Amino acid sequence: MTHARDPNEFPQPYRLPDAEPYWQELERERLTYQRCTNCGEAVWPAHSFCPHCDGPSLSWEKSRGRGAIYSFSTVMRGPTPVWAALVPYTVGFIQMDEGYVLFTQIEGSPEAMAVGKRVEVRYTRRGAQMLPVFSLTQS
Repeated sequence: MTHARDPNEFPQPYRLPDAEPYWQELERERLTYQRCTNCGEAVWPAHSFCPHCDGPSLSWEKSRGRGAIYSFSTVMRGPTPVWAALVPYTVGFIQMDEGYVLFTQIEGSPEAMAVGKRVEVRYTRRGAQMLPVFSLTQS
């Protein structure tokens, strides 16, 4: 059975079991990611094994919450009323300083966005879920 969603509410992310520690830490306004204890590579999205070396052991680490815009797109027409109220808004991939890439919303004027610009995390509640959102920084 399919449940209809209210178009005036934010859709909630699908919470995969491997990523549950990530979601729990977001409630505490902490951004986390995994690191392989075998090869040392940063891992995101969350996995039950390392996608770089197939290592079976991953640890959770706290991110500093800073990175650079890798790519972005500015949305000019929201797909539902709740998103339409936010236009224009920008989403994109952030190359995190720890070595992983995160897809997120990026705050700032569309004209100010550019690949390579520095960003830092802040947190916002969308519906029942706390989410990371990134803002442009001066440095």
